[in-house]
Amino acid sequence: MKIEEYVRQRGETTDGKKSALFFALFVATNRIETVYNSGMDELTLKQLMLLILVAVSEGETLTRYGEVMGSSRQNIKSLADALEKKSYVTIRQNENDRRAYGLFLTDKARKHFKDTDDYYTKQILALFSEFTTEEIDVMFAFMPKLLAGIQKMHGN
Repeated sequence: MKIEEYVRQRGETTDGKKSALFFALFVATNRIETVYNSGMDELTLKQLMLLILVAVSEGETLTRYGEVMGSSRQNIKSLADALEKKSYVTIRQNENDRRAYGLFLTDKARKHFKDTDDYYTKQILALFSEFTTEEIDVMFAFMPKLLAGIQKMHGN
């Protein structure tokens, strides 16, 4: 059965639509990860997402990156170790708190972003190519509610 068929079958009631949306989100994230991982030689999508996060908030702690990405500190540490081994980041102990470690981009990471910006931009544009500007605006407006719902799931 195709995902589209499952969604159509479940979409007759509000609860069915919720179930189909949940399933579709799961499948979509897996497919996106598969596409990105197959198109990148050296980085997984999760490593790339951490790298992007470090680029916009360099020096934050592993715990903080975990909070933002919805991962445990241990998972972030594992990603960071792999990125450090590949020379994309350095992991440094915080001067004020010896228990905390921050992540910092290397020149290799900065070069990676410059070299691959077109590829990532094309992938994002392809992903959303079927949507109108208004639909993008609606999705963007609903994203905080979706994230709040995920937080409630975590609380349960």
